[in-house]
Order: sequence, then structure tokens, then C-alpha cells
Amino acid sequence: MDKLILTCPVRGVLKASGKSADGLTPSEEALRVETIRHLVREGYPKENFKIEPIIKKFGSAGRNSFRADFAVLNVPASVVNVSDVDTLLSHSIVLCEVKRDNAGYDYVKHTQVKPLLDFAKLDRCVALYWDNISHRIFWQEWVEGKRIQHEGSLSLLPKFGDKVNVTYLTIGDLERSDSLIGLFERIEDILHQASIDPDKRYEIILQLILAKLFDEHSNDKNPKNPLRVQDFALLGTPVELSKQKMNELLGEAIAFYQCYLPRKVSNVFNLRSQTLVDILTLLAPIRLTAAKREVIQTFYMKFAKDLYKWDLAQYFTPITVTDFIIDVLNPQFGEHLKDPACGSADFLTAAFHKCRDKYQSYSDCVWGSDNSPNAVQIAIINMLLNGDGKTNIRHEDSLEASHQYENQYNIVVCNPPFGSKILEKRKEILARFDLGHEWVEDPQGRLAISTQILDKQETGILFVEVCVVQTKPNGRIGLVLPNGYLGNRSKKYHILREWLLRHCKLVSVCSFPRFTFKSSGADVSASVVFLQKREKVLESARADDSYQFNAEIIETVGWNVGNKRGELIYRRNPSDGSYLIGEEGGKIPDSDFDKILRDMRNSIVSFDYPWLMDNTNEPKNGWSVPIKTVFEDQTITIDPKIYSKKFLTLRDSIMKVEHFLIGDILDLIPESTTKDGKRVRKKSSQLYDYVEISDIGYGEFRSRELRGWQLPSRAKHFAESGDIYIGAVWGSVEKWCIIGDDSKHYVVTNGCHRLRIKKGQEEALIDLVAYLSTDSFATQMRAMARGSDGLAEVPIDAVLQVLVPKIIDENTRNVLRPYVNNLLAGRQSLHATVSSLITHGQLNIPMPARRPNHTVLV
Repeated sequence: MDKLILTCPVRGVLKASGKSADGLTPSEEALRVETIRHLVREGYPKENFKIEPIIKKFGSAGRNSFRADFAVLNVPASVVNVSDVDTLLSHSIVLCEVKRDNAGYDYVKHTQVKPLLDFAKLDRCVALYWDNISHRIFWQEWVEGKRIQHEGSLSLLPKFGDKVNVTYLTIGDLERSDSLIGLFERIEDILHQASIDPDKRYEIILQLILAKLFDEHSNDKNPKNPLRVQDFALLGTPVELSKQKMNELLGEAIAFYQCYLPRKVSNVFNLRSQTLVDILTLLAPIRLTAAKREVIQTFYMKFAKDLYKWDLAQYFTPITVTDFIIDVLNPQFGEHLKDPACGSADFLTAAFHKCRDKYQSYSDCVWGSDNSPNAVQIAIINMLLNGDGKTNIRHEDSLEASHQYENQYNIVVCNPPFGSKILEKRKEILARFDLGHEWVEDPQGRLAISTQILDKQETGILFVEVCVVQTKPNGRIGLVLPNGYLGNRSKKYHILREWLLRHCKLVSVCSFPRFTFKSSGADVSASVVFLQKREKVLESARADDSYQFNAEIIETVGWNVGNKRGELIYRRNPSDGSYLIGEEGGKIPDSDFDKILRDMRNSIVSFDYPWLMDNTNEPKNGWSVPIKTVFEDQTITIDPKIYSKKFLTLRDSIMKVEHFLIGDILDLIPESTTKDGKRVRKKSSQLYDYVEISDIGYGEFRSRELRGWQLPSRAKHFAESGDIYIGAVWGSVEKWCIIGDDSKHYVVTNGCHRLRIKKGQEEALIDLVAYLSTDSFATQMRAMARGSDGLAEVPIDAVLQVLVPKIIDENTRNVLRPYVNNLLAGRQSLHATVSSLITHGQLNIPMPARRPNHTVLV
């Protein structure tokens, strides 16, 4: 198993398994460190701990023994003989048993935990049980000559040296659960043992959740008031009275929450009183609204699927992403935040979690709306579980209501419903939007809105306008947008960017890795754009070219975006692979977000936006780009790739040495033409050697023989000797080849740009071929790709602007020259050489028919 570096308050740095052998639960050692850390925080001196003490010796000469995971003494362990069992027990005030999971809780309680108290000598000694779900204490007292053992929640753990004092639970006594799924699986087990059918179990669990949430929210501002959900068995409350109290609470909760719920819920617990009391023993000590967001989200996704048959995987935006965006926007006291397409309320829960500890009433400032009734229900319940006692989420069409909330919110954040097929066609809606109209060029060549209403517009584009309209002047905006919106050169996206920069100042644009949003159904490359709304709209985006903006490339987001499972990934010690542990004792997600946020705040951009600055005195050496650079492009591209530090510093370093542009030495040859510009048409009966993009590598290529009628529609380049082909889309820019002096009729896919060396520039092929084989070339090409997915195209004018460093050393050129000559002669690889020998009968190897495609098994 993978190793963790654990820091134990008693034993120091340990290396131990982060998870158990099944990979599903924390290891016992990790939980033991967690337990010790909790006791130390509660005031138990770390010098008083004894790890793995023997509590009882059995058998001949005491060869067998009964151990605890650790004991806490009433004196430092170093001043007494802890190897002597009687001495140890004479000073033990805590005896602890730790287990890695909750599955055998009842068995362990009776066979290992309670026996610890049987051996205890001090009347105030408690036994502590700790696993990945339950944290319980046990103690005993003598009543009329009889010894009685009690069990209670961790909140009853006495202060160091005190006795257990049983009191009513308050909101401050409750503990956070790191496994709500595990907790409610235990509750479901109790319901199963009580012979309650599965469908009814989920209804009861919903009732328990609503009653618990209502109780917690009712006492948020009254931390000393006794809660109504109690461990009634511990208090000695009669079971029937306990159920009566819970039914009263449930009735109030249903009256408050029913309007938020997808279906009617009974206001009476339909189960035996004793079963309900048994469940409350587990549930009462836990504060649902204090759980970590990822714990709540994981639980809610499972619970909603079980109860409502909702599969929520497509709804949720990853927590690391929403937290980063909210951290950048930095909401403050009294600032109202809105998401007009809130979905499952992930941005709203992120804002609420960030601000609720600083501003108790921040839930009053969080607003959301969505046009989907199902999404609204999901959002509301998500907000309730995350601790929002009053949800400001509305079921409404944000396009219809766009101007109803004009200039109303300090912060607007949104991941709009984008896609070329998600369209708005209602004329009355389109008429309300600048971006719902046709735009034309005025006599000065500037874009201007006309009175002509479009027939349709992408919904995502209209939502950009909604967000800006509803933001107050000088308010801030965070938008997750596909990179096609930011870089595509077509007129409607150019208009979008022009409109956006007239109404807002660009603060920062950060790209996410491809597939970041795949789980929510968006298989596109996207970026988050941070803006500040202007007080006055500009007549032209170029009217303000005096400021700078930040551009970032996010490479890691905390989970594996390269596969469908999306496993979480964590930071490791590079020397031995052990996981690094954060301040709260958990593994640290491996993401760039902290680094990116720090870079943004430490750029000179932050001087213009006080909300972006931090309180440190670090030098302002973060990355920034003059907005003038954006206006150098006719269509004002704001795709972060071409403004990133990686791309621009690479270009700058090449420009400091002798170099040339690809366009200086190569000419573009259009599709379906010869090098002399004549039109070429395929012949149906002729044999061609077709080169697909997957057949091209670093200078080499393969082909398959097809008749003209078999060629796919993308077979566009009828190759000639000396052609240079370079991958034309983001996902294949590393691919290139040269068609050598060969008699075959090659046809190459249109997924490539076709280029030829200019007359008199033949010697530059050495420089070019060497550079095409490097990541430096691929980096320039990827940065200049335009679009939102793996098929984002690198336009030919961008290819011609790629910088190529010259090879000055003549010895190096002489080393490379034979390789270039081989490429030009058609001997680009061993595979090509062998194929040529077979074709010309010089190599006697039988050749079966090639598979027509990759799906054929043999």
C-alpha cells in the first residue's frame, strides 16, 4: 500500500499505510494518530501517553496478553513503571481501542472495549473507542452496590483529570463526521434489523436528516441551548416520550422544508420507538452541517440516487474548481453573490463555506436561480445539507428575468449552459439582449449593434450578458467559458469578446486541463474568466488599452482528468512516493490552484483590484500581460494559452537568438491542388496510399492502399515529393512527416497543413526538421490552437508565425544532414524501408491483407 508520512504528537514522524489493505478505509495507524491528536488538542498531556500498553497477562508465565492501543495516565509516563500492569492501571484515566472500520463495532464493544473498564482501577477511568465512523466513550459507576457501564458520544469526554458529566447536547458539543455514508449505512443496518423495507428506510433517513438539519439551524445562534435531537438512551428518557419529542420536531421541520422537496414527506416517524432511540444514539452527536463539503457531496450523490433515483454525477462542479474561483472573487461581509444558472449550487455552497465562519448571516447574501425544477430541488437540498438554513434559490428563467436584477449583485459567478446546440430562439427574449441582435461594422470599421434580431443565439453567450447586466458597477464576475468563446475567430465569438471588453475590464483568464468538466457532460477545454464591470460602457473595446491582465495555465486540478473514473490524486514526497499530510491531518490534493492564486495576487494586476490583493508583502513578480497585446489580434482573442507565461517566455527566448519564422521558408499548398496550383480530382478506380493522422509520427508515416472510391471525405491532400505535413489540430500538433522521392500516389488527411520549402531555402530544412521534433515546437502550436476540444485547429497563419531557432554550429548541421536527406529520399524510418523492400520484391515476407480499420480483431 502507498505510504503516508504521519506526524504523531507522541511518537513523532511515522511512515505508515495511508489506507487499509482493501484501499477503502484509513489504516488503523492513521486513525490512532488522529485519536491521539484529538486528545492532545483537548488538553491531555502528550507526555502522559503510553502506546500499546499491556492491560492484562494470561496463561502460563503471562505469555499471552491483552493490550490497548494506548493509555493516558494521570502522571507523565516516564515517572512510573509502565511495564508493570498494576502500576499502569493505577494511573490510567483513558484506555483506548482503535479499529480501522466500523463493521465489527458491536463485537469489539463487548469483547475489547468494555473489558478495558473491567481491568481499570480508577473510578474516573474511561474507555475510548475510535474508528472511521464512530467515536464513543465508555465509563462506569456504582449504584446501590452494583457496577453499571455507560456509553456516550465523544462530547462527554471529560477534561483532563475530571469525571464524566452527562448533560444535554448543545450545538457546540457536536462533532464533525468524515464519513456520512458510513454513518447512514449503520443507521440503515439498524432499520434493516428492524425489518423495515428498503424504500421505507430511505424515507425514514430523509426524515431524520430534515429533523436534524432543522434542529441544528434553529440553534446556530444559540450555542448554549440544549438541542432537541439527543441521545435519549444515555439521558434515560423513556422511549415513548423520546419518539413523541422527535415527532414534534419532525412536524416543524416538514412544515419548514416541504416546499423545497420533490415529493411529500410524512411528518410522523413510522418505526418502533426503541429503533428510533437506537438510531439517535449514533446520529445525535454528529453535526451534519459541519461536515466537509466533499463528504456532504459524496453522501448526497449516493442518497439522492437511492431516494429520488437521481444520478447527480453530471450536476456537480468539482469542489477544488469552485473553491478556487470563489477564493479569487473573495466575497466580503455584506456583498451579495449570485449564480443565475446555479445547477446544484456548487458555487453557492463554496461561497457559503468560505464566508459563514467570518459572517454568521452570510446565507442572506447567497442567491441562485435555475430554469430546471430538478436542478433547483438538488440545489436547495445541497444548500440545506451544507448548513444554509434559508435558501435564496429560485426556479426561474434567468434569460427572461435578466434585467429584473440589473446592477443588483456585488459578485456574479456562473458556469453557463454552453454548447453550439443549446440555443435560444424566442424572439421576445433575444430582443432584450445586445448579443441577441445582429452586429455590423460602422463606417470607421467598428462593430456596432443593429436593430435586426437574430433568429437564434447560443444560450451560453446570452448568459454572459446576463451575468454582466446583473452585476453592480465595479462588481466582479467569474465565468467558466469554453475556449472556443475566447479564441474562435468566427464573427459571433468576436462580437462576444468585443461586447465583454466594452462592459468589463479583463482581470485574469485561467485555462483548465481538457476533460476537467467531463463528468458534468461538458467534453470541452474551458477557462475561467475573471472580470470587473466598468462604471461606463466603452464605445470600443480598444478605447481602454492602458491596463494589464493575468493569464494562467492550470495543469493539475486534484483528480485524474485523463480517465472516466476521475480518481483523486494527492501530493507525494518525490523521493519515496509517500503522501504529504496537511495541517488537518489529511492528504493534500495535488492541484495548482494555490500556486495560481498566489501568482495572480502577486502580479501587478492586483494593484488595480483591491479585492484581489492579499495581506502579504511578497514581491509583485506574478505574471501579467498588457491588454494592448490582445488588441494586436483583429478578433481580440482572449484564449489564455497565447498569453501564458510558458508560451510567451518561450517565444521571447527564441527571439534572443538567430531564428526565422516558418512562413519565411515554407509556402502553404491548398487542399486538392498540385504544387503548381492546378486542381486535382480523385479517380475512383485508381489505387492510392492513404495517410491518416494516426499514421503519422515524428517525421515518419505509414499508409494503407485504397481505391479512389474508398477514400474517406477527409482525404484532401494529393501529395507530391517534397511536401511537408504538420498536424493541424491541438491533439496532433506533434505529428509531422515529409513525402520523399517515391512513386506511390499518396493522399494525406485534411487534419494536416500541407507546406513546401521555398526556392532558395532548402538549407533551412535542417533547422526545421530538428525543431519539428521538439516539445518547443509543439508548445507553440498548442498555444495557438483555436477552439474548445481536441479538434481545436491551429490556423495556417498562426503556423506560419511559429518561431524556429537556427542551428549555428556547422558540425551539428552535418550530423543532422543525412537524416534530412533520408526523409527527402523516402527512407524516413525502418518501417518504411522494410515496406519498400517488400513492395519491390527484395524482401520475401508474406503480406496478409491489412485490417480495414482498428475494430477488426485480426
